Amino acid sequence: MEQLSVFWENTDLKHEFDQWIDEYISNETWHLEKDTDLTYLVHGNGVYAKAVTSISQSEGMLSQYLAHMLPRLVPDVVAVHPVHPWFILRTVSGHPLRDVPDQEQYEVALREYAKLQQRMSGETEQLLKMGVPDRRPSILREEIESTFVEMSLNLERVQREEVLALKPELLSMCDELESGIPMSLDHGDLHGGNIFWEPESNQPVILDWGDATITHPFFSMRVFWNILFDLLPEEDDTLWIEKIHELRKVYLKEWRDVAPTEILERHMKIAEELGCVYRAISWHTYVTAHRRDKKDSSDKPAQWLKLLLEYRKLQRDTY
Repeated sequence: MEQLSVFWENTDLKHEFDQWIDEYISNETWHLEKDTDLTYLVHGNGVYAKAVTSISQSEGMLSQYLAHMLPRLVPDVVAVHPVHPWFILRTVSGHPLRDVPDQEQYEVALREYAKLQQRMSGETEQLLKMGVPDRRPSILREEIESTFVEMSLNLERVQREEVLALKPELLSMCDELESGIPMSLDHGDLHGGNIFWEPESNQPVILDWGDATITHPFFSMRVFWNILFDLLPEEDDTLWIEKIHELRKVYLKEWRDVAPTEILERHMKIAEELGCVYRAISWHTYVTAHRRDKKDSSDKPAQWLKLLLEYRKLQRDTY
């Protein structure tokens, strides 16, 4: 992946982007929604135009593909630029799940997402050809070997020693996840701001696929479990773990025809822990290394490695 280049600071490319979106949506007044070193987003009447960097270069094509395959679950994509990582999509009505937390809606979203993943498990080669990053467990194993020590440098000494001591176990986890459940699509950032509840269809809509990868499908739950705090009366770790166990059953029930229960439960247990490392590497290798100001997210890997330690302890203490 090349060094990050923010096209919208290049006058010629910015002009090309403006011309391109005007070709598809004529006589539109565009309003700036977001302008960071990762995303440039403008909105018009019922549409968004989005430009991303090489970090998320497959987002437009993937979003268009998913919208075609699963039109109710993914926003409609009007156009994708043939060269640049630019695309135009329809706006989504309704509200993000986190704005009005409702467990029934969270459960429906989990079921629909599991169905999407199962459908995409047969499309992985096609998705890889689009440029969706390959982070299957064998690749993750290599990533751990090459980044683990560096990622742990921002931890306190005792935490660092604890994390590094887990390396052999984590590598063994990668090996175990290689078989038993088909690889599929991971959204990469499945939180309550990227899942909307659409009132007309009374169904979820999942957007922002720029962090998607091909990997073990259960890694998606690592981010989703964190948003379950929104369903709690107070921020309490014990209640959180109980809520995870409750929603885990909902998700795994959708996989019961894919693998035996013991395999599903074993893979989920591994994915919940190994997923912390997967997320740490996502920030370290796929985002921070290519940002203009690395300080904007350089603390993220350590946060996820700390969560690995905390989560293992919570699991031991609670059950």
